[in-house]
Amino acid sequence: MDTDNDGTNDNLDDDDDNDGVSDSADAFPLDANESVDSDNDGVGDNADTDDDNDGVVDEDDAYPYDANEQYNFDGDSVGDNADTDDDNDGVEDANDAFPYDATEWSDHDGDGLGDNADRDDDNDGVADDQDAFPLDPNESNDADGDGVGDNADNDDDNDGVNDDEDQTFDDENVQRSDHDGDGYPDDEDLDDDNDGVNDELDAFPKDASETANFDGDAVGDNADTDDDNDGVLDENDAFPFNASEWSDNDLDGIGDNADTDDDNDGILDQDDDFPRDATYSEDFDGDGMADSVDLDDDNDGAPDTIDAFPLNASETSDYDGDGIGDNRDTDDDNDGFLDVFDRYPRFAGIPTSEEQAGEDGSNVDAPQGEQSMTLNASNLLVLLLLSSTISISLVLLAQRFLKASSTAGPEEKQAVDINEENPEVEA
Repeated sequence: MDTDNDGTNDNLDDDDDNDGVSDSADAFPLDANESVDSDNDGVGDNADTDDDNDGVVDEDDAYPYDANEQYNFDGDSVGDNADTDDDNDGVEDANDAFPYDATEWSDHDGDGLGDNADRDDDNDGVADDQDAFPLDPNESNDADGDGVGDNADNDDDNDGVNDDEDQTFDDENVQRSDHDGDGYPDDEDLDDDNDGVNDELDAFPKDASETANFDGDAVGDNADTDDDNDGVLDENDAFPFNASEWSDNDLDGIGDNADTDDDNDGILDQDDDFPRDATYSEDFDGDGMADSVDLDDDNDGAPDTIDAFPLNASETSDYDGDGIGDNRDTDDDNDGFLDVFDRYPRFAGIPTSEEQAGEDGSNVDAPQGEQSMTLNASNLLVLLLLSSTISISLVLLAQRFLKASSTAGPEEKQAVDINEENPEVEA
């Protein structure tokens, strides 16, 4: 047998399939297309889509020939399974709350938001930048700056008198105010009403139910029904904290006053007859009905379906189809004769005068009714002419006969009688 037809019998050939890999090292010695089977699954690597048989196809596998590795998140040449710091942020994965986020590694309050991005790391309701102990949910203030939180400190003002005994000034027998009754005198308390907002940021430091006053009208935002004082109640105001906006017709996040296309139909409000209705945009005749549903867009009394100029109230028809409405067209039938001189301004080819009529005087190009009238008039004229001619001839003949009878002799009378049989009639 000579598999590769190279002239050397397979028993003597050290590369039976002639693929360049000796049979001793070839997993498929009789298949020139395959030589390696990394995962020993019986499918050569060239045809195998998962060479290491780790369940991740080679094209998605950072280590296609290593069944123990598939991914390398930080691209450091060490697979994630073996890498002890997958995001390469310097914090071991075992201690990293976010092992695949190089910008985060701790989540002190366990709220799923990394401390670097979290504005309140201990989740005590006091922002970190206002919290003397941002990682201690039990403390937030340190009135005397001694490093011991006021909640745990027995002498918050560090005057040597325990807080439970320190209710008056040493030099004045005056009761010290403690608005929120938290045991801290107001002059030392950073949050007099204990509403979670420090006094310096609290528009109402003595009112625990209010902290802000957006419009500065002396009514806190919680109680104020119109926070921006724009005249629109907050419940109806799409922008309750923006006095210049209150509605957003298309819900695109831009107030209608600033939005140039309130209904977001692609047509600017200044060009839109229905700026708050995305379904319609044009109303040619301004009757409040959109052109798309208006049966008479120009309101000229002619329905659009039969109106040659549906958007021109001064025109409705164009007899000759020349694009000029008949009201303005000086030659409606386009026959070359101005309408003012044309006996038939709506019928092209009809003579405009008797001189342009046919030889028989009939108007062959006129409408049927007009043609009949012309033919009847011509026939009547012929009859009248014939009747007149016959009458005149008879009168002349009678006169001649009487004259001849009165002057001629018997023989002449006989001649006259003979001539009467073939009289000459002159018209």
